[in-house]
Amino acid sequence: MPSCLANKSSDTKMPFLPALSRLTKPASRSCRTAPALAVAAALALSGCGMFGGSDIKEGGTTLYPCPTVGVLNETDHVTLLSGTGADLTDVVAKAEIGKVVSTCKYDVDESTITVDIAFNGTAELGPAASTRALTLKTFVAVTRRYDAFDKKQVYEVPVVFEPGQRQVHFVKTVEGTILPYGGRADGSIYQLLVGFQLTPEQLEYNRRTSYIPIR
Repeated sequence: MPSCLANKSSDTKMPFLPALSRLTKPASRSCRTAPALAVAAALALSGCGMFGGSDIKEGGTTLYPCPTVGVLNETDHVTLLSGTGADLTDVVAKAEIGKVVSTCKYDVDESTITVDIAFNGTAELGPAASTRALTLKTFVAVTRRYDAFDKKQVYEVPVVFEPGQRQVHFVKTVEGTILPYGGRADGSIYQLLVGFQLTPEQLEYNRRTSYIPIR
């Protein structure tokens, strides 16, 4: 029968993997919303990880591990530019991802792990902004040790700046990513990475420009 599991949180920056830009979409389906909503609420209220710790036990039984979560390095921030983007006056907006948290559930009958993940972040308008509504493109990617199981899904995050507001905080929740397990393939061999879906030009900008975090 199904077994409910631990929660994880992370603001770890993982090494950039070029192959992730070519990954396909992960399998997903509707599942319980309570865990994901709780995760999102924790991010919205605190802005930091609320869940953590390993070796969580319930009724004297050690629970199976959830997949590792983190932010993919070099995709943790994005800068939107106008024109040629030659200097700071061309910055339309910039955004950064903060904390990532997750919860998971094993279905023993189906040999699957259902993962709900959420991450928060901040966006800031720049001097070249001509609108107060933006859409940020983000992704959740799944990698697995031992083989070539790699999947990726892109998600849009709309942000709206109220009059006089230069910064906004956002939370994105992704529910129901389903992963197979069995044998060696419990949750510990999976890694879920989030980041901004960057164009080649945006990725190059991140690599050659020293990023100043939003304050």
